[in-house]
Amino acid sequence: MKISEYDKFVQDTDQFRHRSPEERKEIAIYGLASEIGSVASAIKKKLLQEDGISAWNEPNLEIKEELGDVMWYCFALARVANTEKPINIFIHDIENLKAELSADNSRSEQIRIVIGSDNRQAFLDAAESFRRSTRHMNFQDYQAVAYLTARTKERVLVEVCIAVLYRLCAELFRVLLPDIERQLNKSLNDRPFNNILGEIAWHISALASIYGLNLDEVAQHNIDKVSYRRNRNHPVIVHDRESPVDQQFPRKFEVAFVTVSEGRAQMYLEGKRLGDQLTDNSYSDDGYRFHDVMHLANIAHLGWSPVVRSLMGRKRKANSKTDEVEDGARAKIVEEAVIKAIHCEGERLAAPNQPSAGEPIRLFSNKHDITFKFLKFIQSLVTGLEVSANRAWEWEDAITEGYEAYHRLRLEGQGTVTVDLDSRSLSYRPDVHIPIAGRVVGFGTALLEKPSTKSCPNIDSDQIEPGRIDVKRRAVLASLGFFSPDAAELDLLSLVELPNNEISVRATGAARNAMWRKKAVAFRTTVIELDRHWLCNALALSDE
Repeated sequence: MKISEYDKFVQDTDQFRHRSPEERKEIAIYGLASEIGSVASAIKKKLLQEDGISAWNEPNLEIKEELGDVMWYCFALARVANTEKPINIFIHDIENLKAELSADNSRSEQIRIVIGSDNRQAFLDAAESFRRSTRHMNFQDYQAVAYLTARTKERVLVEVCIAVLYRLCAELFRVLLPDIERQLNKSLNDRPFNNILGEIAWHISALASIYGLNLDEVAQHNIDKVSYRRNRNHPVIVHDRESPVDQQFPRKFEVAFVTVSEGRAQMYLEGKRLGDQLTDNSYSDDGYRFHDVMHLANIAHLGWSPVVRSLMGRKRKANSKTDEVEDGARAKIVEEAVIKAIHCEGERLAAPNQPSAGEPIRLFSNKHDITFKFLKFIQSLVTGLEVSANRAWEWEDAITEGYEAYHRLRLEGQGTVTVDLDSRSLSYRPDVHIPIAGRVVGFGTALLEKPSTKSCPNIDSDQIEPGRIDVKRRAVLASLGFFSPDAAELDLLSLVELPNNEISVRATGAARNAMWRKKAVAFRTTVIELDRHWLCNALALSDE
């Protein structure tokens, strides 16, 4: 892996590259410190496991990934700290090591004694022929030369590396302190930024060597990992593309969510119930009754939801094995478990930022809170299923778009969710119209005087339209038992006109309770324009 290629990759994947240098430096320092903590955590698991005495230095994927993440932030920091003249921190560190081993002072003498004359000479010889061109240098070129200067080895060196890396993090954080704090806190000295980055690179390289990892492979794995999450050019092809059309998900469809009683919600597809009514199944009102929107997000971004496929009657029975494995009970249990795990992670992340009283907690408001580690955990849950082929960024989009719609549903208590598999998108709007041919549970009529064009010759359609909406609203309220609504009762119901003479109704308070009592989920209105009045008839409809 050429260092120049990796350096360009870091530049291309730095999502904060358009921010100011100061902001980028702060973000990268925090990121680097966090990843060093992750390295320590991954190594701790190896050191403290039951067979740690014999297996402590066996590498695993977690250590490999965390070392790569630290390297990414080292390169990002090197870029932001050297905007005028890019610097190769490996070359910089080798030059510093040469100077340190050749210096005429007691510290250098002690280092020379510890590493031994053979290693010292081997290092100096290798450093002499060390590549000076970033363009052609590989990570392994640096790793092989730098490790010759290790002063300890094996498990002791691991513990030294962790301790020193933490200290180096503290040195980096000093650049973020105000002048007065740097003056008062002198337990650490201010040192050149590039020297600190070079030392971090050395200790990461040393850890890789101890665990038998090639730093070129660590860097390549980091590229693969980051690309897996961020390369959004090619989503996975929809899984049911080879199935008969009637066993595929519709490529675009809408699902309406309606609150049908206190704490109880119902989904509708094309005027029919989709699944059973849902409650939170909780001691508190946490809105989980709307979690089915996450199944829809899975369809939109992953092309996957055995739960909704079953509800739609679109199981892939043309292939018995696919029907059994991908669309069967076990797959549905897995999907419910995945959604519950995602929900719990969202609550954990949101816990420190509690909203104002009465407002629902917002989950996954920032997609950057979704860690790669968590996405890997989700991937582990779906191992063996077709959705395991989906990329991390597709899961990320499903989570963030799904919970945006989830939050809106909690606020509004209703809404229409559009799933578009062709554009891989999920969208929400608060309006709801359910085209049911149900039972009439209420009838209402209202008569409202039209604005006079004679007394107001300049009146236009913008002033007439609210009158049409108002007469519809009064008729709908009448269908719910509010025959002569006063101003306060009128405020209990809002109405939006939709295309094709359809309406969306949202009620609160006593009007909402009347809807629930009558089990009304849709309304139809007819307006007749008389000479000086509007006459509106309204039907309240139930799906029972």
